[in-house]
Parts: sequence; structure tokens; C-alpha cells
Amino acid sequence: MTSTPTAYSRWTRRPLSYLPVHRQGQLIGYLWASTDHHAAGFERQLATAGDDLDCLLAWERRLDNAAGRGLAPIAALEEWIGVTEDAVAGVVPPGIRLGSAPSLAELWARLNPDGPPLDEGPLVQDGTYPDGTPADRSDGWGPLRSVPLQTYADDTDAPVRYLPVRMNGTVVGYIWAAITGEAGGYLPRTQAGRAGEIAAGLWQLRFSDAYLAGQPATVALNRCRAFPADRLSGVIGADAIEREVSGLTEVKRLAEETTTGGTR
Repeated sequence: MTSTPTAYSRWTRRPLSYLPVHRQGQLIGYLWASTDHHAAGFERQLATAGDDLDCLLAWERRLDNAAGRGLAPIAALEEWIGVTEDAVAGVVPPGIRLGSAPSLAELWARLNPDGPPLDEGPLVQDGTYPDGTPADRSDGWGPLRSVPLQTYADDTDAPVRYLPVRMNGTVVGYIWAAITGEAGGYLPRTQAGRAGEIAAGLWQLRFSDAYLAGQPATVALNRCRAFPADRLSGVIGADAIEREVSGLTEVKRLAEETTTGGTR
């Protein structure tokens, strides 16, 4: 018997239902839920809340709480209809009905018609690859066309150095490199939710570029300071403090912390 996941996926390619979220009378985003998979999330309207990571994190926490209580994704949306407006998260207007969209990409396009396009997200969504091949081979077989990035090893026994990745002042993840130079990459911060996951794409690509150029991972780590702020991937900054710890486990533990600090 398959158990229900304790958290909603933040990605889906399947049809979904959604509700508008307003703050001080202004639309700031859509709260959405998959109609047939365990997925739910919040998308910001870039014109009004594109720089507001706090409202995204507020809805992420609410959805995590609903998932922890065993609510189906649609029920997690409906319980917020007409609830008193929150200064950060906003409000789902009373009496509103669920809208529908054929996909998350279509919902994003409605919310942000001037772009940019929605990040494609992880390769596996709703338990399948983009071509419909089940990720669980017991559910069937099909062609797998994904080609992983050529990059550094993702594990090491050596001490590592790391730097925080920030978005609007909040740490969303960490880039790291083994002092021996053979391993390195990006770790999303659990508490940052989907923002930390989305940020991974560009940092992983930057490490891959350095790897293909024959540079040690420590060089890639240091050069990441020079990259300008990116709306989806955040920034390191030239003044970021580089720290060294005895192993990658310590950075993983830091990324998984659920404290409110997130400054290291």
C-alpha cells in the first residue's frame, strides 16, 4: 500500500485548479493545486510581487502545514477562501470559485503574459519524465532522453568551502567546493522551498561550465562571487564570507535547518 507523501510537490505538468490571491486590493499571485496529483504551490505576479520572497515563503509554509495534516491539494486551497487578510500572504477573496488551467506553464503565462517563461522545473514531475515515461520502472518502460550535466562529483570526503546564495536578503541555498577541487555544486535550503530549488539551475550550469573549462571546483566557487544578481537564482556578492568546514555533511545539515536565521 502506497503512503501519501507528507509534502506537496511544487511542480506539475498536469491540469490544475487555482485561486487568486490579493493584498490591499491588488492581485499578487495564484494559489494552485493539481487536480489529480499530490502537487500544490503559489506563483507570484511579477509586476506586483516579483521581488517579494516573503509572500512566497508564507504560502509555502501554509501548504506544508496542510500537507502535514493530510489535506488533499484542492482542500488545502479551499480552506483559505475568505480567511482574514494577512499583511504578508494577502487574502483569497470570499466567495471566489476555483479556476482551472491545463498546466502550470499556462497558469504562469496568464499571470505573467509579458514573461519570462516559467522555469521547466525538475525532469521528473507527477511521477513521469516529460515524454510520459514513468519514473518508477515497475509502472512501465519508455525512452529516457535526459542527458545529465558534465560537472564535478557531488560528494566528497574532503573538507569543503561554501558560500550562501541570497535572494532579496534571504538565504535560499549554498554553493560549495571540496578543498581538493574535485567536487562541488549547489544545495538548496529546505526552508526556502521552491525558490531554493529553482535557483539550482543556473548555479549548476555555472559549475558545469567551469568543470568543462578544466578549472578546480574551488576556482568555480570563488568566481561565482562576480556573477550579478539573477531574479530566479539570486546572488553571492563580492563581500560574501566564505567558510570552511570539515565535510559536506555540515553544509547539508545547514541547508536542512528550519530556523529563521538563514544568515550563514
